[in-house]
Amino acid sequence: MEDLLFSLKTIFPLLLIMAAGFLTRRLRWIDDHTTRQINACVFRIFLPLLICFNLVDMQVVSSIDWKTLLFGLLGSLSCFGVLFLIAPLFAKERRDRGVFIQGVCRSNYAIFGIPLVAMMYPEGNAIASLMVAVVVPVFNVMATIALMIYGTENKSSPWKIARGVLLNPLILATAVGFLLWGLRIQIPALLEKPLRQMANISTPLALFSLGATLDFSKAKANRRLLIWSVLGKLVFVPLVYLSLAVLMGIRDVSLATLIAVFASPVSVSSFPMAQQMGGNDDLAGGQVVFTTAFCIVTVFLWVYLLKTLGFIG
Repeated sequence: MEDLLFSLKTIFPLLLIMAAGFLTRRLRWIDDHTTRQINACVFRIFLPLLICFNLVDMQVVSSIDWKTLLFGLLGSLSCFGVLFLIAPLFAKERRDRGVFIQGVCRSNYAIFGIPLVAMMYPEGNAIASLMVAVVVPVFNVMATIALMIYGTENKSSPWKIARGVLLNPLILATAVGFLLWGLRIQIPALLEKPLRQMANISTPLALFSLGATLDFSKAKANRRLLIWSVLGKLVFVPLVYLSLAVLMGIRDVSLATLIAVFASPVSVSSFPMAQQMGGNDDLAGGQVVFTTAFCIVTVFLWVYLLKTLGFIG
């Protein structure tokens, strides 16, 4: 029951913010041009700051669970690899494929996953913080590559893809955050406070903008891909990777961390990324909305099942 209540308390505010954005747009207080400008700011300023501070705030631990970190790395990479192969079977339109790939593989780990692990293990969850440095770069790099390849009708050159990856604001933020964390560089307090305040508004602003641009009639047009995206993200991917983790002997807080990696809803940043990089943003928005809504049930069931079987203490 506590797990269900936590999921509700975590997800309901997100849905409420999206509803506020949706209502604001329907009342015509803002228009499409304004929402696109907001999305550009979220993608280029606010989300990069959030990712950077998530890395800066990682705890330093004397004993690192390399097995779980390596599983998170290889699992995330293999998931993207498989989806690159099978995406054309599901998505006939090129601009749908990159969005479909990131919608199934990319999790909202930093915003949803870490609080989930902290709820289950209030103390001794350093592995969840360290996992940020492993999966966030993978999610961002692979999603960027997918959207660069399938964002336009013409196939992008390797150089253009590499340039797009290196100059992606989220990739740059990951590199800067990792650098600050690794070198123990202290940001001056005069700068840190306003920058953190800007980072803190990234999630509500992204969700508000998502709600404002969401068109359920367009979501209906993407119904088939949305169904496969939701099933893939919340059922098939966690079923495969959590089963493998259990077979490898991963337990307790480490297994809870992998639940957060593989069973969390789609990253909020996938929507502005798709919109900015020429992907099907209606599909991306629907993925965020519906995986966030249905994960209330699926995350609870995964946690409940693994606890019942004794794999989580």
